Amino acid sequence: MPELALRPRSATELVDAAFQVYRRAPLQFMVALAVVYVPSLVLRLVFDINIDPANIPPPSTLATFAIIGFATYAIAGGAISVVARDVYLDHPVSVAEAYRIVATRLVTLVLVSVVTVVLMTISAMLLLLPALYVIARFVAVRQAVVLEDAGTGRALSRSSALTVGLKMHVLGTLALMFVLVIAVNVGAGLLINLIPSRVIMNVLSTALSVVVGPILGITETVLYYDLRIRREGFDLEYLVGQHAQPPAGSADVAL
Repeated sequence: MPELALRPRSATELVDAAFQVYRRAPLQFMVALAVVYVPSLVLRLVFDINIDPANIPPPSTLATFAIIGFATYAIAGGAISVVARDVYLDHPVSVAEAYRIVATRLVTLVLVSVVTVVLMTISAMLLLLPALYVIARFVAVRQAVVLEDAGTGRALSRSSALTVGLKMHVLGTLALMFVLVIAVNVGAGLLINLIPSRVIMNVLSTALSVVVGPILGITETVLYYDLRIRREGFDLEYLVGQHAQPPAGSADVAL
């Protein structure tokens, strides 16, 4: 796969690589998000959450859905990271296998997500720069959990180590992708808001999230490998590992 050869990339090249990864398996990425986003939509429709402005659910219901929404985001992000890894490294892609991996690391995945959000919130209450520092420092915690099976503390320290001296590179990549994603969401959102039916609006908003949502997780994953290439020589390590594998069927010949 020459277009996605493992090598250090600039911010613009990383964004381009993320779109290339998406184009190679768009259905799998969308299915990976739909698995968790569609049930969330159904629950919102059943409990009338964000559907009828005149019907405000009790605080306990809103809190429950906020927790579900946060867990949904963490789970979906983990699955997207696994699928993105498989596409990027030219491995067989399986959404079911991605969710199996996420299920085995679910508690850790949610914990690191909570810790990261809390740190970002505290930093944002102080100044913008500390918040950006936290974002850059812990950009790879989710990938450390689902791709390396790291525990909570290990995932945080792993991301910290990978981003040493590369935080501006991380922020530049994320900023470029956020601008593109926000532009698409704003443009599509303006059209969706013209629809009088709030039920249809919620359905279309979920569909938009399923289509556009994967690109952020893909970018984080491609960036994670870029950090490993820059700091650990992952490209050479992976290449050596590939050449060290015996040819297919060699075991049968030996027998």
